[in-house]
Amino acid sequence: MHILSKKRATDYERKLGDIFWENGFGVMRAPSSSGTTKIPRPDLLVGSSKKNLTFAIEVKTSRQTQFYVTKKQLSGLQEFASCFGAEPYLAVKFIGKRMGFMFLKVPDGLILSKGESYRVDIDMVKEKAMEFSSLINQ
Repeated sequence: MHILSKKRATDYERKLGDIFWENGFGVMRAPSSSGTTKIPRPDLLVGSSKKNLTFAIEVKTSRQTQFYVTKKQLSGLQEFASCFGAEPYLAVKFIGKRMGFMFLKVPDGLILSKGESYRVDIDMVKEKAMEFSSLINQ
């Protein structure tokens, strides 16, 4: 898997945060989400009191058509979401594939691989994930 630089990944997190903000959601980005703390934190925490929606979001980007996310990372996302009263989602962006951010409910929309991770591929995302408008209008 081609891993994006930390700055580039951060740019996508900020871009997604801006999209939520432009759609009436409060947004908080957790810059220490990459393992610098033992407390699990999502990349983004977003919420709208008008829509009664709160999401804890892990953002993943890839130039490839598939990648892996560790069970540990997603269990941390679920733990945080449960404590906070948020819904845990994986936001996926396949760079250069003419798709916007797509959202998979954790862990329901994910495929368990043989190792200690989940496999995310573009075909599965097209089939199971929600587009942004569906996510915020549920």
